[in-house]
Amino acid sequence: MVGINEVRRSNAALHIRDGDFVAVFVGGTSGIGEATAKELAKAIKTPTIHLVGRNQAAGSKILEELKSANPDGTFYFVQSDVSLLRNVDEACSEIKQKEKTIDLLFLSTGHLATSKQNTTEGLENNHALRYYSRMRFIHNLLPLLGASKGPARVVSVLAAGQEGKIEEDNLDLQKSWTFMKAGTYAATMNSLAAEHLATLYPSISFVHVFPGIVRTPLMNKTMGSVAGSIVGFLSRPLSISSQESGERHLFISTSAAYPPATPKDPANAGVPLVEGVKTSVASTGKIGGGSYILKYDGANAANEKLMSGYRAEDFPKKIWAHTLETFKKVFDPAQ
Repeated sequence: MVGINEVRRSNAALHIRDGDFVAVFVGGTSGIGEATAKELAKAIKTPTIHLVGRNQAAGSKILEELKSANPDGTFYFVQSDVSLLRNVDEACSEIKQKEKTIDLLFLSTGHLATSKQNTTEGLENNHALRYYSRMRFIHNLLPLLGASKGPARVVSVLAAGQEGKIEEDNLDLQKSWTFMKAGTYAATMNSLAAEHLATLYPSISFVHVFPGIVRTPLMNKTMGSVAGSIVGFLSRPLSISSQESGERHLFISTSAAYPPATPKDPANAGVPLVEGVKTSVASTGKIGGGSYILKYDGANAANEKLMSGYRAEDFPKKIWAHTLETFKKVFDPAQ
């Protein structure tokens, strides 16, 4: 566990960082993405932030707040329904027109769907948001992440530590879907993909993090205002504020505690470790191994036995092969 005081000391060190910092927040117009973007805008001298989301009004409002917090920053909103992979490609194209490098790709899309519903591309809607569209953003923006002068990082906020059993013939959840199964598959596939990508791109860190219980509008949107308010009240002693969540996710996004497997510059693996913080164990069991499964407080959440079993069956590679094959099917259904 990393204490909040250590988090704040590490984040404060970002202000003395030289050079620009480019970040893309997918799902950045509410909740954890919004909170983390705001913390980054305050911490970095000259940040460039791209917010990707569906709601133009919310996006415009947050842009004004970011500009007010840091007049020296550059901020963009990309309106897109990223449940469709074609829209993901358009959003990435818009970002690529403005940027040559990206230092942080922060992914936090998804909702608590209680029933199965396919998109027009033939993917289960929430599975598309929680897995396929996230991987499409990674796939499309890898060249820019690889071009980062600093230690580039991909952070996927979902359900780290809640991995479980998945079946190779049901990875798209079309053969069998339940609410619990959808959660398990998304969590497991995010972690396995992160581990495989860290081996393919060792100069980039790949992080899957469980945010804990955060006081965001998600409960009300999912359960309705009355039920959501009741659940929010009952869970308050176990929850953290949006601001603290933003601070913690900024730390996870920038600290040298989560370095890439092979940094371009070993002396620059992120914000130098503050007293009391150590380099984290990766999902492979190796200290500083490049792929991380984390609790909300930055502690290792990897189920080493489970991940080792999947690794023995070559599942990280299989998951990525399935992902690339799914992309082909979406963009060329005739295949």
